[in-house]
Formats: sequence, structure tokens, C-alpha cells
Amino acid sequence: MRKANLWIVIGFLLPMLLFFVDLDEPGNPQFKKGFQVVRYLSAERQLKRSLFMALKDRKPSKFVDWMFSPMGSAEWPPWEDSHLEFDSEELKTIKKMGIPLIPKNVALVPLTVDPEKERQIVVSADDQKRIIILEGFISPNGLPILKEEIPFPKI
Repeated sequence: MRKANLWIVIGFLLPMLLFFVDLDEPGNPQFKKGFQVVRYLSAERQLKRSLFMALKDRKPSKFVDWMFSPMGSAEWPPWEDSHLEFDSEELKTIKKMGIPLIPKNVALVPLTVDPEKERQIVVSADDQKRIIILEGFISPNGLPILKEEIPFPKI
């Protein structure tokens, strides 16, 4: 009888422990938010409204160059901790419009890992495949913990 009671307790407690275990890699939610920002900026609808249209050569690598240029970075959405720049009502409106906020603890960097930054998303491109490549790094010395390839629209 004692064994049965023990198994009942274990059977009850084990599933309960799963509620408290984070099976997601550390940092994934922040990286996913950062990936969403690049998906937003590289979406056809957004590109057609941007200064990117002023470029004659509209391939993925040119998008990455433009995104990190002064003209492109001026079109980035706000950072999550933009409470100094926007009040809470303005931030709510921005979110309601479907504009993702740049995560405050993750840097967006072009082409290669920045050895000075810990958590970062490296944005690069493959013109042959017409894709934007996103890689999330927890450490500049480590391997990416998350990777995504975004198709780049023909415009």
C-alpha cells in the first residue's frame, strides 16, 4: 500500500514540476522578438513605404547595408525601453498597429558577430537564395542558439 501511495505522489508531483521548468533555450523569447523586427522591416509592405525603394539594386545584401545605414536605421521601430522617448499610450498604439519593438537586451548587428556585444542578432543575406539570414548569439564566442532564414521579396 505504501508503494502505491508513493507512486501516486510521484505521479502527481512530476507533471507539476514541468510547469516550472523552462524548456526553451535561454534568450529565445528576446531573439524571437528581434527576428520579428527584421521580418517587419523586410516585409514587402514595409519596404514599399521606406527609403529602400530609392535604391536601384534591391537585393537582400543591399537591404542589410541599407538597414544599418543612417537612412535605414532611422526607420527602425522603437526599443522596448523607449519610455523616455514615448509615453505608455504611444507605445500601446505602436503595439496595436502591429509594429514590433526591438528587445532591450539584444543588439542587432550587420554581417558578422560583434566581439564587444553579448546577446546579439547577426543580420546577413544570401543574394543567390534571396534570403535574409538571422542568427541569435548569447555570447560572441559561441554558436548561434537560434537561426532563421527570411525570404526577401522581389520588388
